[in-house]
Amino acid sequence: MTETGKTNPMSKKVFLQWHRRLSWLGGFVVLCWAISGICHPLMAWFGPQAAKMFPPAAMFSADSLGSLADIVETNGIKEARVLRVVPTADAPVLQLTETEASARRYFDLASGAEYPAFDEAQARWLASYYTGRSNDDVESVHFVTAFTGEYPAVNRLLPVYRIQYRGSDALTAFVHTETSALAALNNRNKAMIQGVFLQLHTWAWLDASGHGRVLLIALFMLTLFLMAAAGLSLLLLLKQRRIADARRRWHRLLGYVLFLPLLGWSASGFYHLLQSQYVEPVSGLRLGSTFSVDELAPLATNLPAARLTALSVVPGPEGRLYYRAALAADDEAVSRNARFQGRAVEQGALYFDTGNGHPADISDADIVQALVKQWRGDADVLSIEKLHRFGPDYDFRNKRLPVWQVNVNDAEASQLFLDPATGVLVDQSRSTDRLERWVFSIFHKWNHLTGITGREGRDGLIVVILLLAILASALGMAMLVARRGAKSV
Repeated sequence: MTETGKTNPMSKKVFLQWHRRLSWLGGFVVLCWAISGICHPLMAWFGPQAAKMFPPAAMFSADSLGSLADIVETNGIKEARVLRVVPTADAPVLQLTETEASARRYFDLASGAEYPAFDEAQARWLASYYTGRSNDDVESVHFVTAFTGEYPAVNRLLPVYRIQYRGSDALTAFVHTETSALAALNNRNKAMIQGVFLQLHTWAWLDASGHGRVLLIALFMLTLFLMAAAGLSLLLLLKQRRIADARRRWHRLLGYVLFLPLLGWSASGFYHLLQSQYVEPVSGLRLGSTFSVDELAPLATNLPAARLTALSVVPGPEGRLYYRAALAADDEAVSRNARFQGRAVEQGALYFDTGNGHPADISDADIVQALVKQWRGDADVLSIEKLHRFGPDYDFRNKRLPVWQVNVNDAEASQLFLDPATGVLVDQSRSTDRLERWVFSIFHKWNHLTGITGREGRDGLIVVILLLAILASALGMAMLVARRGAKSV
C-alpha cells in the first residue's frame, strides 16, 4: 500500500506475472494430484469390503490352557517370542512365533503333535473367513516378507500371506496370522486405482532415482504453494468489479474457494515428504524379547464358563511368566465404520502363574509396566492408558485393539503402544512424528471434519474441492492460451 492508502500497481503486476509464470507447471501439478487424490476415496468407496471386520473368536476351556505345559515339554520347545492359543478352521491350536520374519508353528492341543507347514493353511482359513470365499477358489498363495507397491508400508504388518482368488475380480487378501488380521484386501479395480494413485500422487515410478524423486516432488509442491499464494495476493489486491470474460470471472470465484485447500495441501505435503524421506521412522510392530518356556506348570484351577478370545503365555514383572486368558467382548454387531472407530475385542483378562498354575494377582497394567522396562529400561513413565478405540495417535492401520498407551518422559516425548496379550510393541512415536501426523491429518486429509460430516461426507467434500481445482486449472490454462493467441495476432 502507498501512503495514500492505494495499492501499488507494481505489486499487482509482480503477483500477476508470477501467477502466470507458475500456471503451466502449477496447472499440471494440480491435474496430477487432483486426479490421483480423487482415487483415494474411490478405493474406499468402490473397493472390496470384508465379509467380517474383526478376528474370529472361539470358545476355550481350562483344558486348552492347561495343555500348554505338556505341549512345550513334549516338543522340546525352549524359547518363544509369542506363544498363544488361537482358533482355526477345526479347533483351537497352540501358535508359536519364533522370529519376526518366519512362519508360525502350530501344535494340537489334545495330542501335542505339531502340524507341519500349517501357517499357510491358517492363512487360507482366515482369508475365507474375512472374504466369504471358499478355500477351493484360491488360485495362488505367496508368503510376503517385504512391502511392495501392491502391499505398501501403510499396511504396517509383516510377514503376511498374499492369497488370490479365481475370478474376474482377482480378489486378493493379505493375511497376518500372528494377529489373525486381514491386513489388506484388493481386487482388480482397486489395484488399478491404487496404481494410478501411487504413480501420479507419490511418483513411485521415480523411486529408482532416489533423491531425484524427492527434489521433483518438492519442486511441484513449492510451485503449487507459490502459485496459490500469488493468486491469493491478487484476490486481495485487485478491486471487486464486474468481469465480462466468463472464464476469468469463474476462475476468480473459484480462487476464493480453493486458495486455502491448495495452500494446506501443498504445505502439508511438502512437510510429509521431508519427514518420510529424511527422518528415520520408528513406527511399526516389534515382537517382544525371546523368553524361556521350558518349565511351565499345568493349570491348577478352572476357567469361568465364558467365551475367550485368546489364551497366551506372556512375560511379566521380575521376568516371571504368566498364562493370560482374554475374555471376549459382548457386542458382536459390527458396522463397516466400526473398523475405523475401533472396537475392543476383549473386555478383560485373567492371569495364572506358570510356576504353579494358580491364579495370579496381577493385571494388564502390571504386564505393561514390565514391557516398558523391556523396551526402555528404567524410563520415567508419565502415564499409562488403555485404548479401546483408534485415534489420531494410534490409528486403524495397526489392526489391533485393545492396546495400552504409555507416555515416556524422555527427550523425544515417546509414546509406546503395547499389547499385554502377546508382549508385542505394536507401535511407537515421538513428538516429531506426532506433529507431522497432526499437520498431515488436519491440512492434507481433513480428518478434523470426520466428527462433523462422517468419513463419507469428508471424502465427498474433498472430491468436490478437487474437481473444482481441476476446473479452475482448466480455465486458467484456457486464459493463458487465449492471451498468447491474442498477442500473436
